[in-house]
Amino acid sequence: MSATKTLQINLRVPPDVVSDLDTLAEQERASRVDLARQILLDGIAHRKRDLALRLYREGKASKSRAAEIAGISLWEMMELIDQAAPFSTYTLQEAVEEVRRLVAQAGASPRTA
Repeated sequence: MSATKTLQINLRVPPDVVSDLDTLAEQERASRVDLARQILLDGIAHRKRDLALRLYREGKASKSRAAEIAGISLWEMMELIDQAAPFSTYTLQEAVEEVRRLVAQAGASPRTA
């Protein structure tokens, strides 16, 4: 058995969070501390993936760098990018044309005050 070094942190949370945590722990047959630890680890993993995806979309990170940031493999990152792709095929050119049409329309219609 390998010994993993851990550090202790203390958090103050509202009473309703503790109540929710206790309810979930009871339903999952886990201790409050074990469940809180798992929720924290899951949340960190989720935030790292969100950050990596955002940096990739903004062109600030390559796919491989985004995978490093997220702590996942390149293949997992590529799958994450595919899953997070917008459902809309609305292009920038279409948006520009739509804005031009609306501006022209607004300029042609009489203003009411």
